[in-house]
Amino acid sequence: ALLLHSAIALGQTQPPAKPDLATIRPFKMHVPDGVLIDLRRRLAEANWPDQLPGTTWEYGADIKKVQELADYWENRYDWRLHEAQINRFDQFTTEIDGQQIYFIHQRSPRPGAIPLLLIHGWPGSVLEFLALIEPLTDPKDSHSPAFDVIVPSLPGFGFSGLTTTRGWGPQRMAKALVVLMDCLGYSKYGIQGGDWGSLIARDMAYQAPAHVIGLHLNLITVDPPNSEAVAEMSDAERKRFSWFDRGESSFFSLQAAEPQTLAYALTDSPVGWLAWMIDKFQLLTDNNGDFLTAVDRDTFLTEATLYWVTGTVGSAMRIYRENRLTGEETAPRPRLETPVAYADFPREVAVPPFRWITRRYNVVQKTEMPKGGHFAALEQPDLLLADIRKFFAKVDRKQIEIAP
Repeated sequence: ALLLHSAIALGQTQPPAKPDLATIRPFKMHVPDGVLIDLRRRLAEANWPDQLPGTTWEYGADIKKVQELADYWENRYDWRLHEAQINRFDQFTTEIDGQQIYFIHQRSPRPGAIPLLLIHGWPGSVLEFLALIEPLTDPKDSHSPAFDVIVPSLPGFGFSGLTTTRGWGPQRMAKALVVLMDCLGYSKYGIQGGDWGSLIARDMAYQAPAHVIGLHLNLITVDPPNSEAVAEMSDAERKRFSWFDRGESSFFSLQAAEPQTLAYALTDSPVGWLAWMIDKFQLLTDNNGDFLTAVDRDTFLTEATLYWVTGTVGSAMRIYRENRLTGEETAPRPRLETPVAYADFPREVAVPPFRWITRRYNVVQKTEMPKGGHFAALEQPDLLLADIRKFFAKVDRKQIEIAP
């Protein structure tokens, strides 16, 4: 009975139907002019709140920073420039489990390339991996491994469009991506993920252990194994792990409780959406007091614009609620035996002690990064790239044991 319950809890049920190859359609981004004109109009007509004199970030997003970026977004930011840069890559859409899935699929010119799935989180998108695609697919160093890179937009995010049914939590998303990789003809592949991407990668390894050769994760979440383990934590460990207890995770609680209520405001006001994103990047990046020292301004605004022009501000937040409603994170799980590389960035949030992680994951490579925060692919792409190469070179050369 316990084994049956665990199998159900881990999502090992009938997979979604595999799409026919004919249903994979080439795609190019082109946002209608009217959508961009409407965005600029809404920015110009924003109704601004007050802010207490002498305050900056103490009550939330600093009005000075929000106004600065809103002005740039309205008057100087050029979506078409970034749209053209994205369109250099091979993009496609298909339908899996009744949901459109948009993805970048960039093949390496080198034979024998390792298939690598890159999975984003919230408020991220496929855009955070753009700087990695070319060096992964076509490395200058002949000794570096080459990859076929697949970067999907999660259901409910970006050009994957709105989710229209309940239940699109991490496990259902994982099932859909397992089907996608099968449809693309990859029987063995690696996965990289942070934020929700790390949970979806983990679930894919549980659901398809014969296909996933390794996970490279820059976020790993585990619960305390017991009350004694909590009591044994050092002060430094407690500080890194206690993010949810410090009042900095209010957005997580709100989006897990009532994303629909929040969506009315953020879907109607680009300034509201901008402020919501600014607050998260200020909180979660490794910065010197201004998140734009960690993330490029145009890159950040391209992320914000992608959510806005696709109308997925509200649907993307639902992943938090779906995860809570399905009870996926409280389900019993065996130890994951798929080889895992853990890239530990110093400004990551809710980091558990490493000894807890190794109880639940088969960590064969751990790298303590010198700098970087929650958005590793945006903040420190070179560090992340080197670590991905190091790990999957070992997997490809069979230097570590691959799960059967």
